[in-house]
Amino acid sequence: PSGLTDELIDAVLGTGVPYFDLSLQHVSRPLLARMRRWGDGERFLRRIADIRAADGQATFRSSFILGYPGETERDHDRLLEFLSEAQLDWAGFFPFSNEAGTHAADLPDQVPATLALERLRECAELQDGITAARRDLMVGERRQVLVDAPGRGRTVHEAPEIDGIVYLPDDTVAGELLHVVVTAAVGPDLYAVRAGR
Repeated sequence: PSGLTDELIDAVLGTGVPYFDLSLQHVSRPLLARMRRWGDGERFLRRIADIRAADGQATFRSSFILGYPGETERDHDRLLEFLSEAQLDWAGFFPFSNEAGTHAADLPDQVPATLALERLRECAELQDGITAARRDLMVGERRQVLVDAPGRGRTVHEAPEIDGIVYLPDDTVAGELLHVVVTAAVGPDLYAVRAGR
């Protein structure tokens, strides 16, 4: 996120694919400092708000590590608060994995794996609801879809093989660009039909 300059944001928005995959990892400043990473939750929220002000249809994905050495309950609460406020479209959560020879392997205050998984589940449950609500907002909207395979495609809001998919009529052909109307959202996935002219 430290490299996300105004110029880069403009370049991404200029592509017509306003999708931002921000590798935030966490939002607690003390914990990010331990990770040797830049930023904090407030800076991230401001940047996301700036991008949404420039393009209200911008899509955001990020990933977060739970249970990094030194992560406190307050750090975890900050992350939950951030997720609620940021309303990211997509997020992945991973438990800290202690790998020999890495900077974090010998840090003090290692978090028990069971606690890291508990925190991960809490974040994932919150984010699942946010993602579903953001997908619900697309129902009734007209979108362009790239057909990946008969009956399946994606808009500019879904990265291939990682985000939800758009279910289409079975007679669609891979490689087609279709204008569709979103008819339903089920969790991370959308259902759509061809749009009338």
